[in-house]
Amino acid sequence: MQPLRDLAITGRFAEPDLVEASGVVASTRVAGVLWSQNDSGNDERVFAYDSTGRALGAVRVRGSNNRDWEAIAIGVCPQGSCLYIGDVGDNAARRDSVIIWRIPEPLPSDTISPQAERLYIRYQDGPRDVEAMYVAPDSSIMLISKRPDRDAAGRSRAARIYRITPTAWQQPRAIRAEIVDSLPITPLARDYKTWITDASLEGVRGNGARRLAVRTYNDVYIFSVDTLTWQPSALMAHCSLHALRDGSGEGVTWLADGRLLFNSEGSGARLQSGRCP
Repeated sequence: MQPLRDLAITGRFAEPDLVEASGVVASTRVAGVLWSQNDSGNDERVFAYDSTGRALGAVRVRGSNNRDWEAIAIGVCPQGSCLYIGDVGDNAARRDSVIIWRIPEPLPSDTISPQAERLYIRYQDGPRDVEAMYVAPDSSIMLISKRPDRDAAGRSRAARIYRITPTAWQQPRAIRAEIVDSLPITPLARDYKTWITDASLEGVRGNGARRLAVRTYNDVYIFSVDTLTWQPSALMAHCSLHALRDGSGEGVTWLADGRLLFNSEGSGARLQSGRCP
């Protein structure tokens, strides 16, 4: 494990209503814009801001509701670029199905979105708490389990990756999110800091490659990505987030220059950036 490089505090949230930012994703439509969402107990809005935390706007997601919005991602869709909002929080693993909402990526100046699309999903192995989600270039949705789990022998199990196919939006009923892989990250019951809180797929670099960042409360893991399956491949780096001094850290996203931006919950919470490795 290595420390983050070039660690810097870039700003603090200025938006007074953004108090439980449970994810962050960089806009593909407007350079420098970031999007976040509040989780359970809050209304159905996404918030635009920049890396200093300056509030740029809030957009109500028409036709949706917020039971526990724990994940947010940007990816391709029939309209071009869409925000995917994961109502996938399930602390007690009791929800028979969860929801992913999808809207065309708005502008920060917008106040309400078009009618949101809704996708009901069920996990192959039963209810699961999830906070990490990313969208592949073929519009497959990848979800990563958050909390400790055990196999039939009672041993702690590595975090699982689930895939939702691009055709899922055409199905009239809840679809099954299939287990496709696992990560070399094992959430532990005795250490909540090992639990997975977010993931971010990097934009295309000059060589066509992409990296995937997966965040826990205390670490960030960088993986190469298989461009056929869009699943994580080799572990490239593993960095401690101890220097962030952030016990409620939730989100991570790639910035255009290859840095990672980290956010956390709380009114006026800090935004910080760094590189791994």
